[in-house]
Amino acid sequence: MNLVIIGVGKVGENLIANFINEKHNIFVVDIDSKRVQDMVNKYDVNGITGGGLERDILLSSGVDKADFVIACTAQDEKNILCCALAKKLGAKYTIARVREPELFKQIDNMKAVFGLDFIFNPELQTAKEISQILKYPSAISVETFCNGKATMLEFKITKDSSLVNKQIIQISKENGKDFLFGIVERDGKAYIPHGDFVLKENDNVYLISSESAINNITKKLQIFKRSAKSVFILGGSKIAYYLAKELLSFNVDVKIVEKDSERANILSKLLKEATILNFDASMQEYLQEEKLKDADACIILTGMDEQNIILSLYAKENGVNKVITKIDRPAILKMINKFPLDSIVSPKNIIANHIVRFVRTHQAYAGKGINTLYKLHDIAEALEFEVDETFNSVDVLIKDLHLKNNVLIGGIVRDDEFILPTGTTSLKIGDKVIIFTSEKQILDLNGIIK
Repeated sequence: MNLVIIGVGKVGENLIANFINEKHNIFVVDIDSKRVQDMVNKYDVNGITGGGLERDILLSSGVDKADFVIACTAQDEKNILCCALAKKLGAKYTIARVREPELFKQIDNMKAVFGLDFIFNPELQTAKEISQILKYPSAISVETFCNGKATMLEFKITKDSSLVNKQIIQISKENGKDFLFGIVERDGKAYIPHGDFVLKENDNVYLISSESAINNITKKLQIFKRSAKSVFILGGSKIAYYLAKELLSFNVDVKIVEKDSERANILSKLLKEATILNFDASMQEYLQEEKLKDADACIILTGMDEQNIILSLYAKENGVNKVITKIDRPAILKMINKFPLDSIVSPKNIIANHIVRFVRTHQAYAGKGINTLYKLHDIAEALEFEVDETFNSVDVLIKDLHLKNNVLIGGIVRDDEFILPTGTTSLKIGDKVIIFTSEKQILDLNGIIK
């Protein structure tokens, strides 16, 4: 597939890294010649220096023959117009980054007026992911599938866990069969666990079940923590705004610490039900005075990764039950497992998941491909497909399917009911199917078969 990426800042480079792994042809456009040259030297891409609103530049980048044009410059309005122009010049699909809340409210109108196929907001998506984690504080990360009917939790096996050194089949016998371990991450490798697989200390485990059963399962497995009712947010960014709006709608008590007085004043006007505190989050005496230690959760969203790590460790030291840390830089993300942190969120990675899913879906067949895609630390994926008449094994029992070795059918939603599959389950037209795999680039459901 031919992709044109306009704007190669942090988000743009992250998309390049993801799509290079997906084996696409990529052309980058940016007004910064050094940035373009850096991308050309670092990745197997072509590039041109210029503005995304210049017709000649766009034609030189090949937008008229592009399957996807992604505009992710720092300016929302420019991204929208770049996509509109690219569409007029012949681009098949256009994707624009729109971050400002006021513009994002007009998302449906903008899609219709400017011919946009997909609009993404890294800050909003990050806020939604954090909100999900706060519902299940025992988890490192949370993902939902099939319109919320299925929930996947990632959690770490600690040394005092009752699951250490137990086979998967033994755990199921002791705790019921209403959940499934989809993937186990150990020492940077992904395993599709069978019944005789033994869990070890420090394993990262991805568990899936119905949304209605997940709290009961975490209690059985002795990893349950109640959802957060009081939250400290350190850093008054756009993510903080979107997150506070979400939490306040669920009657969660929210305090936001923001050192910039002008930004703090804006947040006070926008978030009247939240408490906005105007001081530097690194000032421990103020955090103590505001009773940080009594909060159920602390979300660290300042603009500096190193500061976020230090503040997270401080919050943990003060006994905060759940700490979520925003990390942007890839080099820091690679080192982060050396720190005793709870949950890490990366806006660039979150949005890359969404855009890769969009691209893969439209690579498949007329938009009937992937409904949900979740990358598991770049070593595995959890995917959601809908079964239709193009699937070659409708009504075949799972035990008779010739599944690839590194593929597991993790769940089925049929008529709004979540089903944990067994060997005698078959896939029927209309089913939504959740797949765990370490296979690369599965585009449709037929890709799980040998």
